[in-house]
Amino acid sequence: MQLLLLAAAPPALLPIRILAAVALFAVMLAFVYVLRHLRQIENTIIADDLVPNERGPRNNILLIICAIPIAVVSLLLFLIFKA
Repeated sequence: MQLLLLAAAPPALLPIRILAAVALFAVMLAFVYVLRHLRQIENTIIADDLVPNERGPRNNILLIICAIPIAVVSLLLFLIFKA
């Protein structure tokens, strides 16, 4: 299905679509990296017995901020594939 969408595209849009797909993949990898880093920090805090009272809301805000580029790139990718 994906190859059919790429094949049916005007030839001028093919590099842009490929670049947009790579950008989405890179942003998702960055999000996973941040998520793993947060878990490592939490494990270190728990191991050192330095657990703060409000650990959860800070992590949620950080994850939401990191998820914004995923949403933006996904919308741009959708618009590029719609063209």
